[in-house]
Amino acid sequence: MTARAGGGGGGTGGSEDRLLNCTVVVDVRGFAAFQRAQSSFVFDQAGKQVWPDAALIQGVSSQLVQEGNLQTYITSEGQIGDFKNVTRVKAQGVQATKFAPTSNYITDAVLSAAAAAQFRSAGQACRVVYLKN
Repeated sequence: MTARAGGGGGGTGGSEDRLLNCTVVVDVRGFAAFQRAQSSFVFDQAGKQVWPDAALIQGVSSQLVQEGNLQTYITSEGQIGDFKNVTRVKAQGVQATKFAPTSNYITDAVLSAAAAAQFRSAGQACRVVYLKN
């Protein structure tokens, strides 16, 4: 059984099922500067983008990503149970959005090499849930 975005009533058919069959919870607690964003990214410590997979989202608007629940934010461990097929990783840091890397708009997470490998092993097209303070 797979999770469906938006209750399954949209016109995108099975693509939402394919994209949401796994969830990676990225724990960013302790990084007070981390902010919610319409589009965020996860990188490994070498600076390579881990999520979203650039090939999978090519041509997809950030609004569709948000409406499709491909990323979301929670503030309680208890909320993790709302998601299916969960992998958890701890961010080693956070950084400014890749769209404005010198700004103070801190929206992107950075993972250690081990956490990035764990993230990648969860699946190619997982929903990301940020667990934040």
